[in-house]
Amino acid sequence: MSEADGPDGPGAMTEVFDAVYRGESPFGKRPPWEIGEPQPVYVALEEAGLIGGAVLDAGCGTGEDALHLAGKGYAVTGLDLSPTAVSLARDKAAERGLDAVFDVADALELTGYEGRFDTVIDVGLAHTFDAGRLRAYAAALHRACRPGALAHILSISDRGAAEMQARLAEAIAEIPAPLPDDASESPGLRRSADHLRDGFADGWTVESITGTRIRGVVPPTAELLDVHAWLGRFRRI
Repeated sequence: MSEADGPDGPGAMTEVFDAVYRGESPFGKRPPWEIGEPQPVYVALEEAGLIGGAVLDAGCGTGEDALHLAGKGYAVTGLDLSPTAVSLARDKAAERGLDAVFDVADALELTGYEGRFDTVIDVGLAHTFDAGRLRAYAAALHRACRPGALAHILSISDRGAAEMQARLAEAIAEIPAPLPDDASESPGLRRSADHLRDGFADGWTVESITGTRIRGVVPPTAELLDVHAWLGRFRRI
């Protein structure tokens, strides 16, 4: 069985995330990363002048961050593995009268998008990848970006993941609550600053990796929850 056909391949992941976006998971109709507004970190980055040119929202979900930037006048393309998420994002764009492009694509390949982008934003996609897949993702972004492009990667940290897991477990009976030091649920997956740095070691310059907060939502209550995360800024060589 090839990796593409395996349990972590794009076909299997599409099925998983499509089910989530259809409301067929313990999260109900609203997964914890769909907060109904742009991430505060990306609002601040745009205000600071760190977004420019053609923008890629990698793993766009239902499009809140892409649509925020489209509303500011940027040319934005949102890509996601889930057709259901992309369909929801397109509906939002039409309802709001915003000119943003949303398409289905595998972020580990990005075939057909070579040399297209000047800025990348990523809310919570990179932190789903182990070391090998993170390097493949960084290589795909390198192909999709022009020289000098900036990639802003917002990635939950180990600490933040434990905080979010514990809060979700309190609210949803089906969600387990592993101890913060229990890595058995995701062996080999470490959400550290070094993990990001190593993933973007080839073809990128690390400009900064800083501690910040990523906003999530506790689905049953719609309570917004900010947990610890890393914000990596990488420049394409």
